[in-house]
Amino acid sequence: MRMIALALTFALVGAACGSDAADLVDAVEETAGDAVDEAGDAAGEVVDEVTGEDDEAMEDDAAAGGGDGVLTIGTILPVTGDLAFLGPAEVQGAELAVADINAAGGVLGQDVVLEQGDSGDTTTDTASTEVDRLLGLGADAIMGAASSAVSKTVIDKITGAGVIQFSPANTSPDFTTYDDNGLYFRTAPSDLLQGRVISNEILDQGNESLSILFRQESYGQGLADAIKANFEESGGTVDAFLPYAVDIESFDAEVDQLVEAGSNAIVVVGFAESANIITTMHERGIGPTSDTNVWGVDGNAGIDGEMDDPSILEGMRYTVPSVDLGSISDFIDRLNEAMGGEEETAYGAETYDSVIIVALAAAVAGSDEGKAVAAEINGVTKDGEKCTTFADCIALVDAGTDIDYDGLGGPYEFVDAGEPAAASFLIATYGADGADDSAAEYVFAS
Repeated sequence: MRMIALALTFALVGAACGSDAADLVDAVEETAGDAVDEAGDAAGEVVDEVTGEDDEAMEDDAAAGGGDGVLTIGTILPVTGDLAFLGPAEVQGAELAVADINAAGGVLGQDVVLEQGDSGDTTTDTASTEVDRLLGLGADAIMGAASSAVSKTVIDKITGAGVIQFSPANTSPDFTTYDDNGLYFRTAPSDLLQGRVISNEILDQGNESLSILFRQESYGQGLADAIKANFEESGGTVDAFLPYAVDIESFDAEVDQLVEAGSNAIVVVGFAESANIITTMHERGIGPTSDTNVWGVDGNAGIDGEMDDPSILEGMRYTVPSVDLGSISDFIDRLNEAMGGEEETAYGAETYDSVIIVALAAAVAGSDEGKAVAAEINGVTKDGEKCTTFADCIALVDAGTDIDYDGLGGPYEFVDAGEPAAASFLIATYGADGADDSAAEYVFAS
C-alpha cells in the first residue's frame, strides 16, 4: 500500500509538471500491479507456512489408527484415581494378552506393541493427556477407560482420530447409542442388565422398599436408573433416590436421608468413596451389620481394602459382571502372580479378552488400520467355529475359517452396538475379613 501511495504521489507530481494524462494512468497501473504481485507473493508464503503446519498436524493425526503393519495397542486404565483398586488386574490382563499373542506369532507377521497409560479419574485431565500421547505413538486401539465418566471425556478424541476405543469395564447404557463412528466397543455389559440382576436379587430377599444412593455421573446415574426402573416394574417401592457430587468428602446429610427413609434395603452405587459412606451408615445404625440389607455394585467391589475396619462390611452383598472365576482358575493364578499377590481381579479377564478380540479382528482384516479392524470385531465374537485361546483362533483364521471367540469372559456374542448381548454376574458377599468366596453365586442375564 505504501508503494501504491508513493506511485500516486509521483504520478500526481508528474501531472502537475505537465505530463500527459495517459502517462499518469500507465505509471499508476504499473506500480500498483507490482505492489499487488509482491503482496500476493508474501501472502502466499504465509499461507504455505500455515497450511504446511496444518498438513503436518493432519498427517500426525492420520498416523494414529492409520495402519503401518504393526498392531499398536495403548491403554488408559486406572493406575491412579478412584478406581485404582481395579487397575492392577486390568493392566496385567493387557500384559498377559499381548504376551500370549506374541508367543503365538503375533499379528500380521509382527509382534503386537503395548503402550500402557493411566486414566486417572474425572478430577484430573490424565486420560486426555495420555490419549494425546498414545495417538502420537500411533496407537491403533486404546483399551479403557474403566470409568464410564472418564471414557466420555475422551471418546470423541479417540474415535474422531479413526482409532478404536475398547473398554473392559464401561457399563453406562449411554454408550449403546453413542455416535462413535463405529469405533467404540466394550466387553462389559450395559448396566441395563446389571440393574435387572441387582433389583431381582433384592426382591428375592423379600425386600419391598429400597433406597438408592449414587454418584452423580454417567456410571452412577445410569446404573441407579436401571435399578430403580426394574425394582418399581416388579412391584417394589423406591423410597429415596439420592445423587451425590463426586467430589464431596462428608456423607452425613445423605446418610441422614437414608435413615429417615427407613427402607428394607439400600444400594450404594459408588467407587472408593463408598468406604466413607458405609462407615457413616454403620455409625447411624443402618450399615451391613444391621437389619438393613445393604448392596453394592462393581464400582465398589474392592472397598474392603479402603476400610479402617473391614469387618463392618460383613453381610453386604454386591454384583459384578464376571465369568465364574472357578472356571478360569488358571488365568486367575497367572493374574495374581503377575500382580505380585492376591488383589482385586474384577475386569482382568475382560481386559485380556478385549486385547485378544482386537488382535483377532486385525488378523481377519489383514490390517491394523482402525476402521478396518473395527469392522471385524463383532464378527469374531459370534457365528463361527468356537475357539477359546488366541493360538487356537489364529490357526483357524489362518486356515480361512470364520471364528467365534468365547474367551475367558465369553460367550460375548456382540450386537451391532459393539457390546455383549448377554453376561454372567457374580453375586458376592462380604465376610468379616473381606469378600467371602464360599458364598459366591453366579447368575446369567440377557
